[in-house]
Amino acid sequence: MKLSRTIAALALCAMSASCGAQASGGALPSHPFVSSSGKAQLWMRPDIGEVKFEAGTQDASAETAAGQLRELSASAMQLLAEHGVQEADIEAYEIEKKTVPVGEQRQPAYSMGRLFHARVRDLAQWPALIAKLVEMDHITNISSTFDRTDGDDINSQLMAAAADDARNKGSSLAKSFGRKLGPVVAIARGPLSQVGAPFMELQAGRETRGTAPQTGKYSVPDSIAYSQTVNAIFQLK
Repeated sequence: MKLSRTIAALALCAMSASCGAQASGGALPSHPFVSSSGKAQLWMRPDIGEVKFEAGTQDASAETAAGQLRELSASAMQLLAEHGVQEADIEAYEIEKKTVPVGEQRQPAYSMGRLFHARVRDLAQWPALIAKLVEMDHITNISSTFDRTDGDDINSQLMAAAADDARNKGSSLAKSFGRKLGPVVAIARGPLSQVGAPFMELQAGRETRGTAPQTGKYSVPDSIAYSQTVNAIFQLK
């Protein structure tokens, strides 16, 4: 069998069942092995929210537009403070300035904008805060995400649970072929799509932490999903 066919056969075995093929190249495992994947997921109520929005003004005078943006930014900061958002939890990014056409026979106007990112730790304040932001003139592109302050601990626990799931599945698969599961020889958070140096090609893993950014949906969700996935290659005994 040619080397290319051997590699293809090894990849198929590694993704589906046990394999005892011997590799002719040093980059491939020279022992029987089995691969398995594990997953763990948990739904939790969020305890923190983040909102992003843009403040923008436009005027034929750059000075006037800048003054309007300062007033608008001050109003946004005051609104956030009134709803319990600490200054340390607010990021106000650099001002963006550009010209925009307003008509064939008129001078272009100056458009100025600023992006805000605020972390809301008291979600009881969330509905009223978002309602006020939506009502404000010249506040656009409002988007929100939710998370938990203990999200790192949750993901660590889920990773351990996903590893146990992968190990249990691998053990069951090995047993069905009359073998026992040996030590783990390779681990990946993404799929084991190819057998190669050192044993596979690693791909980016999937980690769900909190919610993806959402626009136009401002209510606090009852729960958010956390999940971890792990793939592993075990040596067979």
